[in-house]
Amino acid sequence: MGHSTYDCIDAGTENCPCYLALTGDCLTCSRLQGKDYCDCMWKGVCIYNEFQQAGERINNPRKDFKAKITARKFYLDDLVVFVLKVGKGFALKATRPGSCVFLRAPDEPDFYQFPVSVMWADPDRGEIHLAVKILSAKTKTLYETGTHLVVRGVYRNGIQGIREIRRKFRSGGSSLLISKGIGFAPAVLLARTLRERGRVDFIIDKSKICDELISDYLELLSRSSKEESEQSSHRGTVHYLSFSEPKQLLELEELIETKKISKESDGSNRYDKVAILASDYYQKVIGEKIRRILPEAALGFSNNARLCCGEGICGACTKVTEAGETIRLCKCSFNENI
Repeated sequence: MGHSTYDCIDAGTENCPCYLALTGDCLTCSRLQGKDYCDCMWKGVCIYNEFQQAGERINNPRKDFKAKITARKFYLDDLVVFVLKVGKGFALKATRPGSCVFLRAPDEPDFYQFPVSVMWADPDRGEIHLAVKILSAKTKTLYETGTHLVVRGVYRNGIQGIREIRRKFRSGGSSLLISKGIGFAPAVLLARTLRERGRVDFIIDKSKICDELISDYLELLSRSSKEESEQSSHRGTVHYLSFSEPKQLLELEELIETKKISKESDGSNRYDKVAILASDYYQKVIGEKIRRILPEAALGFSNNARLCCGEGICGACTKVTEAGETIRLCKCSFNENI
């Protein structure tokens, strides 16, 4: 694509051109950035031409809609899973790893929206499953929600590094998903795809979630994998560790080392894809171990940016790189670690 550091997660999709084309801030197209020449190196349909042909209008903007709550289950006093009826097309889009939506109670103003990772998507039933931690003012309003929630999406950038993980997914191999707390939610959706072509192991820190939630969705994942792919008969292993305990962090390292030195002749038992779905602190601590032990593995992280609009227009999620470049974490999919 047209940038060495990042790609736009929406470029070339049904949501392109987006709102940034209107403001001269397109992340891919130099013409839509106000330049009088093209140097984007974009290999898809010309974004500038699409914008002009459409009368300088954005394409298929994501809109709020009411989704019926078909089920809700409180796993803890502050942990609830909502099952929402969103339609088959929406649910199909939400099967993509890293999918997330913006959510709010129907009677609350727009600024009460907050991003939630999709934990499970069922296109046949037209439903998505969202695990929500009740933390503060926005999420507390969901306690009093009646029959519907307001949803906007689907957004694609819940996991940084997902493009490289998908690229290596094509050749099979083994994957390791490391999650802490509510990071288990995007791990489930990612595992569903990865299990189609190879083994998936979990290392889970159960803090702030519970055994029942993990058990329910690992079982759902197991049943779905058996139905969808004969190659997923090797279900993988699940280890439970507490990352806050130094001895157990050392055990995590030993588990990864053991996998690295597997003697299987074809190398299929080695991790070539790893995702760390945890806080920024543990992404750094565990990520350093992964890069040292498995330097060639594709490495993904949960996108923990402060997402507000999801469209790159508000600036709440911006980050300034060491090169002085301002990037939008809700729209940018990184090609290298920054």
